[in-house]
Amino acid sequence: MKMIKQVIFAIGFGFMLFACEQSEEVYPKPLSAMKIDFPEKNFDKTVTKCSYSFLTSTYTEIDSSRDMCNLNLNYTALNATLFLTYIPIDTGLQFHIETARKMVYDHSIKADAIEEKTILNPKQNVFGTAYKLIGNSASNYQFYVTDSIQHFLRGALYFNCPPNYDSLKPSIEFLLPDVDTLVNTLQWSAINEI
Repeated sequence: MKMIKQVIFAIGFGFMLFACEQSEEVYPKPLSAMKIDFPEKNFDKTVTKCSYSFLTSTYTEIDSSRDMCNLNLNYTALNATLFLTYIPIDTGLQFHIETARKMVYDHSIKADAIEEKTILNPKQNVFGTAYKLIGNSASNYQFYVTDSIQHFLRGALYFNCPPNYDSLKPSIEFLLPDVDTLVNTLQWSAINEI
């Protein structure tokens, strides 16, 4: 009986060795992301009832229900929203700039890096700063622009999901040119024209 157990064990061990030697190398699966079908980029002019106008993509849904000057640009296909806050200024420009900057750097706890880019468009009298936040922060892009006299506009891009920069990166890179187009085509109108 003992001999039969030893023979069975030897045969089983032999099959295991044979099976291990014949197998191919195993490689880990590469990281992958969900495929997203991005919409085609076309732009239309958006004129607000306040003091500014800009070009925005045709797949953007504009929600002005909270205020006629403050807009939510909803990118429903990407589950994202660009919040625009308009403030007419007479004094306190530096206060608004510092508040916008503070709101960006409040995200530094989760952001791996914050890249600043100066916005200069003297032809349209638009000046400001754009902030690209890299990492798992709640907002991935923010900006402010002003004419330094009457107008101040702040924008913040948020995705309606838990922050995960690696999986959101393709959508962020798709939307950033849209936001840049908005900023680069921004035009002010006089407050008393409204």
